[in-house]
Amino acid sequence: MTETPQSLAERLRGEGGRVVDFFNHLSRGQWGIHDYPQETEWSFHQLLAHFVSSEIARKELIINIYQGGKGAPPDFEIDAFNQSEVEKLSAETDDGLLQRFSRERAILIELVSGMSGEDLEIIGNDPFLGAVALSEMIKLTYRHLQIYMRDARQYL
Repeated sequence: MTETPQSLAERLRGEGGRVVDFFNHLSRGQWGIHDYPQETEWSFHQLLAHFVSSEIARKELIINIYQGGKGAPPDFEIDAFNQSEVEKLSAETDDGLLQRFSRERAILIELVSGMSGEDLEIIGNDPFLGAVALSEMIKLTYRHLQIYMRDARQYL
Protein backbone atom coordinates (compact mmCIF):
# COMPACT_ATOMS: atom_id res chain seq x y z
CA MET A 1 0.00 0.00 0.00
CA THR A 2 1.29 3.43 -0.91
CA GLU A 3 1.31 5.83 2.00
CA THR A 4 -0.34 9.22 1.65
CA PRO A 5 0.59 12.37 3.53
CA GLN A 6 -2.72 12.12 5.37
CA SER A 7 -2.19 8.49 6.42
CA LEU A 8 1.33 9.26 7.66
CA ALA A 9 0.06 12.32 9.53
CA GLU A 10 -2.60 10.16 11.21
CA ARG A 11 0.02 7.59 12.25
CA LEU A 12 2.14 10.39 13.71
CA ARG A 13 -0.91 11.73 15.56
CA GLY A 14 -1.92 8.32 16.92
CA GLU A 15 1.57 7.29 18.03
CA GLY A 16 2.20 10.72 19.52
CA GLY A 17 -0.99 10.42 21.53
CA ARG A 18 0.08 7.03 22.86
CA VAL A 19 3.45 8.45 23.94
CA VAL A 20 1.81 11.33 25.80
CA ASP A 21 -0.72 8.97 27.40
CA PHE A 22 2.04 6.63 28.59
CA PHE A 23 4.04 9.40 30.24
CA ASN A 24 0.92 11.02 31.71
CA HIS A 25 0.17 7.77 33.53
CA LEU A 26 3.58 7.38 35.17
CA SER A 27 3.64 7.96 38.89
CA ARG A 28 6.08 10.56 40.22
CA GLY A 29 8.26 7.71 41.49
CA GLN A 30 8.38 5.99 38.11
CA TRP A 31 9.87 9.01 36.32
CA GLY A 32 13.28 8.37 37.87
CA ILE A 33 13.35 4.62 37.22
CA HIS A 34 16.16 3.63 34.89
CA ASP A 35 14.63 1.56 32.15
CA TYR A 36 16.35 1.59 28.83
CA PRO A 37 19.96 0.45 28.55
CA GLN A 38 22.12 2.73 26.42
CA GLU A 39 25.75 3.57 27.02
CA THR A 40 24.26 4.44 30.40
CA GLU A 41 20.75 3.52 31.45
CA TRP A 42 18.12 6.16 30.85
CA SER A 43 15.38 7.02 33.32
CA PHE A 44 11.88 7.57 31.97
CA HIS A 45 12.59 11.30 32.24
CA GLN A 46 15.69 10.88 30.07
CA LEU A 47 13.76 8.67 27.65
CA LEU A 48 11.24 11.45 27.18
CA ALA A 49 14.13 13.91 26.69
CA HIS A 50 15.35 11.59 23.92
CA PHE A 51 11.88 11.60 22.36
CA VAL A 52 11.85 15.43 22.37
CA SER A 53 15.32 15.55 20.86
CA SER A 54 14.29 13.04 18.24
CA GLU A 55 11.15 15.01 17.34
CA ILE A 56 13.13 18.21 16.88
CA ALA A 57 15.94 16.59 14.89
CA ARG A 58 13.65 14.49 12.67
CA LYS A 59 11.47 17.53 11.95
CA GLU A 60 14.53 19.58 10.99
CA LEU A 61 15.82 16.74 8.80
CA ILE A 62 12.49 16.36 7.01
CA ILE A 63 12.18 20.12 6.48
CA ASN A 64 15.73 20.27 5.13
CA ILE A 65 15.06 17.57 2.54
CA TYR A 66 11.56 18.84 1.73
CA GLN A 67 13.07 22.24 0.95
CA GLY A 68 15.74 20.79 -1.35
CA GLY A 69 18.55 19.94 1.07
CA LYS A 70 20.47 16.69 1.12
CA GLY A 71 19.68 15.68 4.70
CA ALA A 72 22.13 14.45 7.32
CA PRO A 73 25.84 14.65 6.57
CA PRO A 74 27.37 11.21 5.88
CA ASP A 75 29.62 11.43 8.94
CA PHE A 76 26.82 12.29 11.39
CA GLU A 77 27.41 10.53 14.73
CA ILE A 78 23.90 9.65 15.86
CA ASP A 79 24.83 8.03 19.20
CA ALA A 80 26.97 10.97 20.32
CA PHE A 81 24.22 13.38 19.22
CA ASN A 82 21.58 11.45 21.16
CA GLN A 83 23.62 11.36 24.37
CA SER A 84 24.45 15.06 24.17
CA GLU A 85 20.85 16.08 23.51
CA VAL A 86 19.49 13.90 26.32
CA GLU A 87 21.93 15.51 28.73
CA LYS A 88 20.85 19.02 27.66
CA LEU A 89 17.11 18.36 27.63
CA SER A 90 17.12 16.45 30.93
CA ALA A 91 17.30 19.80 32.71
CA GLU A 92 13.66 20.42 31.73
CA THR A 93 10.79 19.27 33.94
CA ASP A 94 8.70 16.19 33.15
CA ASP A 95 5.71 18.39 32.28
CA GLY A 96 7.87 20.72 30.23
CA LEU A 97 9.22 17.82 28.19
CA LEU A 98 5.72 16.44 27.61
CA GLN A 99 4.48 19.81 26.42
CA ARG A 100 7.48 20.23 24.16
CA PHE A 101 7.03 16.74 22.69
CA SER A 102 3.37 17.49 21.94
CA ARG A 103 4.23 20.83 20.37
CA GLU A 104 6.99 19.37 18.18
CA ARG A 105 4.81 16.45 17.10
CA ALA A 106 1.97 18.83 16.17
CA ILE A 107 4.33 20.85 13.98
CA LEU A 108 5.50 17.70 12.21
CA ILE A 109 1.92 16.50 11.69
CA GLU A 110 1.02 19.85 10.12
CA LEU A 111 4.09 19.72 7.86
CA VAL A 112 3.38 16.16 6.68
CA SER A 113 -0.33 16.94 6.17
CA GLY A 114 0.62 19.71 3.77
CA MET A 115 2.82 17.52 1.59
CA SER A 116 1.84 15.92 -1.68
CA GLY A 117 2.33 12.31 -2.65
CA GLU A 118 5.22 13.40 -4.86
CA ASP A 119 6.86 15.17 -1.92
CA LEU A 120 6.94 11.88 -0.04
CA GLU A 121 9.19 10.44 -2.75
CA ILE A 122 11.93 13.07 -2.35
CA ILE A 123 15.19 11.30 -1.50
CA GLY A 124 17.56 12.51 1.20
CA ASN A 125 20.09 11.14 3.65
CA ASP A 126 18.71 9.83 6.93
CA PRO A 127 21.39 9.25 9.62
CA PHE A 128 20.00 5.79 10.37
CA LEU A 129 18.47 4.62 7.07
CA GLY A 130 20.83 6.23 4.56
CA ALA A 131 19.44 7.55 1.26
CA VAL A 132 15.66 7.04 1.38
CA ALA A 133 12.40 8.75 0.49
CA LEU A 134 10.79 11.20 2.92
CA SER A 135 7.95 8.72 3.43
CA GLU A 136 10.43 6.24 4.96
CA MET A 137 11.91 8.93 7.21
CA ILE A 138 8.45 9.87 8.43
CA LYS A 139 7.63 6.21 9.17
CA LEU A 140 10.88 5.85 11.11
CA THR A 141 9.88 8.88 13.18
CA TYR A 142 6.95 7.02 14.74
CA ARG A 143 8.39 3.50 14.53
CA HIS A 144 11.47 4.58 16.48
CA LEU A 145 9.27 5.62 19.40
CA GLN A 146 7.11 2.49 19.10
CA ILE A 147 10.16 0.31 19.80
CA TYR A 148 11.15 2.31 22.87
CA MET A 149 7.56 2.35 24.13
CA ARG A 150 7.19 -1.40 23.72
CA ASP A 151 10.33 -1.94 25.79
CA ALA A 152 9.26 0.61 28.42
CA ARG A 153 5.84 -1.05 28.83
CA GLN A 154 7.49 -4.45 29.22
CA TYR A 155 9.77 -3.03 31.87
CA LEU A 156 6.86 -1.68 33.91
